[in-house]
Order: sequence, then structure tokens, then C-alpha cells
Amino acid sequence: MMVRDSAWLLVGQVVAAHGLRGWLRVRCWSDFPERLTEPGPRWLQRDTDPEPLLHSLIEGQFFPAKGLYLVRLEGIPDRTVAETWVGARLLVPASHRLPLQPEEYHYRDLIGLAVYRQGELLGHVSGILAAGQDVLEITTPDHRQVLIPFVKALVPVVDLEKGALHVQPPPGLVESFLG
Repeated sequence: MMVRDSAWLLVGQVVAAHGLRGWLRVRCWSDFPERLTEPGPRWLQRDTDPEPLLHSLIEGQFFPAKGLYLVRLEGIPDRTVAETWVGARLLVPASHRLPLQPEEYHYRDLIGLAVYRQGELLGHVSGILAAGQDVLEITTPDHRQVLIPFVKALVPVVDLEKGALHVQPPPGLVESFLG
């Protein structure tokens, strides 16, 4: 689920209405699940909406039986209105990014970075897989995919200002993908 405008951060997607009082079931797409539980401004956007619409979060809670969050938003008083939002994206402005610890990165900042191995361009980060440990998906100039775990030992340099990162994969790892 992509956000069309880089001015917004995707924090969740509405998957269903819940109950009769306008609650929504939301799948979390954020590393910060408190965005679905702590009150404050949030925006909803359907594919047909030209701009996201403000619907402040009143309250939210994790629903462990389904692995989803239940949220109540201003302006959604009942199930009928809630059902019109199924499939919508729950957003916050990109300016509301939460601070990170040193050597932590937002996924969106890594996508598109040039990847170098021993000074040579290997490709560009085209995706990030969450598999217990994040894994960088790198697309080479000839459109092949290389997967490298995103750990300091294998990715010692991330330079967002220069738009690049440097990898030091163990012998044979990259070659196994390039055949």
C-alpha cells in the first residue's frame, strides 16, 4: 500500500468497520504503533480522494485476537459511516516523523539509495523486507534482485546526505543472487 504524496506517512489501513459506534479496524503499517492509540490529528484518504481528510484520533487500542488496532476517529459516528472508510489509508504529515536513535532509519529514506560494494555500484535499494531482521532488496542495473541483511557488519555505511550506502557482504552472498 503506497502513499501517493511524499508529504504524508502511512501509519495504517482501514480493513473493516467494528461494532455499531463507528470504530474502525486498522492494520498498522508503522514502526510506531502508538500512532494508532494516542489521541491526536490523523488523516484518512481513499483512492478516490484528491486530498487526505482530517479525522482526529479520539482513542485506539490493540485488538490481539485479530492482530489489528481498533480506533475511533472524529466525524465517524456509526457503522454506516465507518464502512465508507474501509480500504482507506490512515496518514500523518511527514513533518510529524518521530525521532530515531542514532543509526536508525526510516524505510522511506533508504528506498532509492545507491548501493556500493568495494567502490563499485551494485544497484539501488528497491525494497525492505521485515524478516525478523530487516533485509535490503537491491535491484542491480540489469534488473536482478540481491538481498542483504541490514546489519552494521554487512552495511557499515549509510550516508543519507550523499544518497548512498556501502555493503560488505560475505564472499559468495552477492554472487549467489547474480549466478
